[in-house]
Amino acid sequence: MKGRRISSGVPALDRLLGGLRIGDNVVWHMDSGVFMEVFSGGFLRSSRKQGHKVVLVTVNTSPRTVWGRLRAVVDSPDVTLVDGFTWGKGQGASLFTDCYSSLYPGYKCKVLPVQRPHRVEEFLEVLNCVEEQMPPGTRYLVDSLTGMVHLWGGEEPVLGFFSKECPRLYELETVAYWILERGAHSLSFRAQVNHITQVALELCIKESQPTLTVLKAQGRENSSTLRPRPLWIQGKRVQLLEEEDSGDPELMIGPRLRSFRLEKGLSQVELARMVGVSPSTISQVEGQQILLSLPALIKAARALGVTLDQLVSSAPRSSDSPLVDRNHYEKVCLSSPGSEELTAYRITPWEGNAVLEAYEIWIRPKARLQGHFFQEKREELGYLLDGELVVEVGGRLLHMEQGECIRLLRETPQAWENPGESQAKLIWVIGG
Repeated sequence: MKGRRISSGVPALDRLLGGLRIGDNVVWHMDSGVFMEVFSGGFLRSSRKQGHKVVLVTVNTSPRTVWGRLRAVVDSPDVTLVDGFTWGKGQGASLFTDCYSSLYPGYKCKVLPVQRPHRVEEFLEVLNCVEEQMPPGTRYLVDSLTGMVHLWGGEEPVLGFFSKECPRLYELETVAYWILERGAHSLSFRAQVNHITQVALELCIKESQPTLTVLKAQGRENSSTLRPRPLWIQGKRVQLLEEEDSGDPELMIGPRLRSFRLEKGLSQVELARMVGVSPSTISQVEGQQILLSLPALIKAARALGVTLDQLVSSAPRSSDSPLVDRNHYEKVCLSSPGSEELTAYRITPWEGNAVLEAYEIWIRPKARLQGHFFQEKREELGYLLDGELVVEVGGRLLHMEQGECIRLLRETPQAWENPGESQAKLIWVIGG
């Protein structure tokens, strides 16, 4: 079902976008070699974990290199590698062609060659043939639009190819990742690619800091979503390092800093001296009023004798516990028009096969929202914890008061309004 939310395999990205949607083509504008495998690997691992078939289209890299980097994901009969490298950038050298007799037969995945990848029509024909054989829900990753420009001698053929494939993959109700090197293309090419796709992300290094920027997220953009986000990346883990909204539960460093400081027997004054900040700063960080900069976080971790991962990442609750701590709620961006008038937290952890999704939604006083919180239609149940709301359903205006519940089976609200002087707080549950 197009529009249904799924996980990207990277929780920090899910929190930022509110998850990916079935039908999304996701274009990554990246600096060469900048942490892309963390995001592409997460996407592929999540796809395989959910039981989906995977198609990897390689232009810049040989299948054996892809297999070596992503063996845990690729070594499966549910994976197909479309090889546009061996007779393209690899120039048909025996080093690569011999793999079809000596190496690839031993792989569990299927390696499918494009014999004349310099011909756009043949590349498109092979890819379309693969798509027709794949079941709904198959995930795709194309390793390099930049490599296609080199292969086909210019940006125009790639735009033609991309403009055909994106709508096709959208209609096939899949999710596809497309990667390009942001410094290797004209501004016009990048703008046209962003216009065609549903999601465009920029991953680069700014002032020695990995940074993720949402350039486009169809139906999900607001001023907060489009703000560049500094990242902390270690191994497969990605953390958004927010510089404001420090009360956001996506980065609850304060309580952990205080806990480690007390275990170490340090006062706020002593820790402040070791980190090179004022005691007031430590106090505000522990109170979740501000955040430390990345260099200060590193100094704090060293002073406390812990890793940066321990300081930044909350300790996961035991897997056999059914409880979800409030500090683990994930702030999400909803696609509702006027979404700047509300704040939403996902209560249930991100799981691609989850039957239920639960959210806590706060709507500001005197706010009016056109449309509904969610675009896809599933059974929904809302319980008003605090305040009052007026909801327009089927041309009727329904007044909800504290403690009342609304159940939506087939209807979709046309508008929401908080007529009160205080925030309205909803618990919202969506069925599978």
